Amino acid sequence: MKTKIFFLFLFFPFLSSFIFAQDHPLKGKVVDEQDNEPLIGVNLIIEQLKIGSSTNANGEFEFKNIPKGVYSLKVSFIGHKTIVRTVSVPIKDDLIIALKEGSIDLQEVVVTGNPLFSDLKNISQSTLTITNLELQIKRSSNVAQMLNYQPGISMRSNGIAAARPVIRGFSNNRILILENGLRMGDLSNTSDDHGVSSDGSAPEKIEILRGPASLLYGSNAIGGVINIITEAIPNYIPNGIDGDINFSGSSANKDLSGGGDLHFGINSFAFHSNYFNRSNKDYRDGNGNIVSNSDQLSQGFQFGMSFIPSFGLAGFSYSNFNNNYGIPINPKDKEAEPIAINMKKNEFRFLVESSDLSGKSELNSFIKSFNLKAGYQDYAQKEIVRRTGESGTLFGLKSFSVDLSFKHETIGNVFQGVFGFWGLEQKYTAEGLEALTPNADYFSFAAYFFEQAKFSNFNFQFGARFEKNQVKIPASIISGKSFPAEDKNYSTFSGSVGLVYNFTEEVSLFSNIANAFRSPTIEELSSYAIHEATVSFDIGNRSLQKENNLGFDLGLRIHRPNHLVEVSAYYNSINNFIYAKPTSLFYDPNTAGNPFNDSTGLKVLQYSQNDAALYGFEAKAQYEFNRSLLTTVVFDYVRGQLKSGNENLPRIPPMRFSIEQRFTTDEYWLGVVLKLVSDQNKTSQKEGPTKGYGLVDLYTGTKFFTGEFIHMLNLRIDNLFDQSYKEHLSAIKDFAFMPGRNIQINYKFLF
Repeated sequence: MKTKIFFLFLFFPFLSSFIFAQDHPLKGKVVDEQDNEPLIGVNLIIEQLKIGSSTNANGEFEFKNIPKGVYSLKVSFIGHKTIVRTVSVPIKDDLIIALKEGSIDLQEVVVTGNPLFSDLKNISQSTLTITNLELQIKRSSNVAQMLNYQPGISMRSNGIAAARPVIRGFSNNRILILENGLRMGDLSNTSDDHGVSSDGSAPEKIEILRGPASLLYGSNAIGGVINIITEAIPNYIPNGIDGDINFSGSSANKDLSGGGDLHFGINSFAFHSNYFNRSNKDYRDGNGNIVSNSDQLSQGFQFGMSFIPSFGLAGFSYSNFNNNYGIPINPKDKEAEPIAINMKKNEFRFLVESSDLSGKSELNSFIKSFNLKAGYQDYAQKEIVRRTGESGTLFGLKSFSVDLSFKHETIGNVFQGVFGFWGLEQKYTAEGLEALTPNADYFSFAAYFFEQAKFSNFNFQFGARFEKNQVKIPASIISGKSFPAEDKNYSTFSGSVGLVYNFTEEVSLFSNIANAFRSPTIEELSSYAIHEATVSFDIGNRSLQKENNLGFDLGLRIHRPNHLVEVSAYYNSINNFIYAKPTSLFYDPNTAGNPFNDSTGLKVLQYSQNDAALYGFEAKAQYEFNRSLLTTVVFDYVRGQLKSGNENLPRIPPMRFSIEQRFTTDEYWLGVVLKLVSDQNKTSQKEGPTKGYGLVDLYTGTKFFTGEFIHMLNLRIDNLFDQSYKEHLSAIKDFAFMPGRNIQINYKFLF
């Protein structure tokens, strides 16, 4: 571990060798385009220098001691369109910047899936970005709830606390959830009863890449990537002290939460810290019934700092996350013991990156810039019997990951690109009478590159990744049966080719072909025990091969100032698809002798492989009738089948449609959302169908000022008519309905 830390800090002396003088002010005023009124609390960042500021009570801002040069000034404000203004320092007169109200933002750049900071219209895969007002309206207790009903994104749940996003029918260990570009380091991808180790109030921005994404992120990104972007390591220097304090409450589960963020900048240093605390009781469903053992208590904090001179950034962060929640139980099962999950995670993250090095006389080279990020997570989870307080199964996961990438100079005035190296080391432990698997050690190493070339109206993207994965399984005894030690090795190659054709500046056609992969997990290889989350006895298969997914995307984008449309169709052909196949056996631990029989007990699932296909289409359209009125329509459909026999895959989302009408002004917003979900009758063996349903949600909010302080108040009513319904992806749909009417109030104070 000492060697790893030493390696990370090698770059700090290197960075400290460049300093140049700063001696010009950059001042101005930000106003509303419609009425020319000053805007208070607008965020401004000089992107090249990573310096931030905000407007005062008169809408004025000032950056002091800026070097002579040409800069990109990014200006953003909730409820207004973000703009990027090119400015030359020194300036002759103070700047006057006018912002237009609206929700359709054409200036957003996407990093996930494209490390060249491309804007949306130049990316060859289906992407989504959730920012600003959208996050404020949809803010919830977890990321899965916030993203549910986005095109192609559903929610797998086991109550409220244990929820995880599903992308185009892919779930669990087939999609990656990242935080600031690195893996979360938890066990939420292994089982329905394991929650994501991130609170829904934390994100500053969320980027989603739908479709195969193994190229940049490796195994387990076979279905897509969700990147939660936070300010854990500050990426700009605030002008003094700023932050926010927030409180919220919900009725359906009596949720109470609070927290705050603090930013501070001095000279070339930036600091950030936050804290949150959340508690809720058992939730009430649409029939008025209380779903037993669905409560939650979570809290956490984070501290980070950065050194940000003109030539780059070097920083670190520490975070602590604790989550205690119940797993809902069937009230008809009199023998069921209420189980609580006690989850803890401590995390260290490091980041070192440079600005443009190619122009420095000392470093005039092929390398334009570099980025080094690394993280260490120590995750532990206990399953506790609430009646006795005894600990059942204990899970542990210690992870160290590192990613080092380099941007190179443009080749032939055409090719821009990135190449890099990635490594992951994980130590997984499972102890207790109900441990599903033996312990395991994971080792992964990869090398990759990504290139982009522009030819007139064409934007061509391609890349490749080679990765080696190893799973070391020790000798063990599980459920009374002995298993030998074994090492499993998987060498994988992934590649992608994408094309964007711009008919005009506003209309483009995009397509992408990607080969992605996934190595089997320890649960799939070596399970041999009762799995409480699925109420089954799971049997692993050590002869499993890696999954390979060849994915095709074809879509159309229209990005205009007052409307946005993205329609895409996709097809995923998966060789060696791994799934838990029901057998004809049952498992009864109370039976003397052989516990396996053909009639009573828990169903027995055996991990198997077969070729499969997932395909479908999705659409999102937004239209601003005027500066205040916005309509959003979302539609998605996915189908999943085994290729042999056309057997349906389990837990595939049903067809969905939603329409949202929003009215916004500079001071307030209100909206109504209608969600329609069809029946799901295309189910796998021994999986029950679910009925369709319709939901209506309402929300309203206001933003007002007292001096230089900003207050934001948001009221949201989910499931307005208190419908009783079941989500097809719910792990508890056999005995519990989803939450009924929920009234949520959020208050945020910004200073």
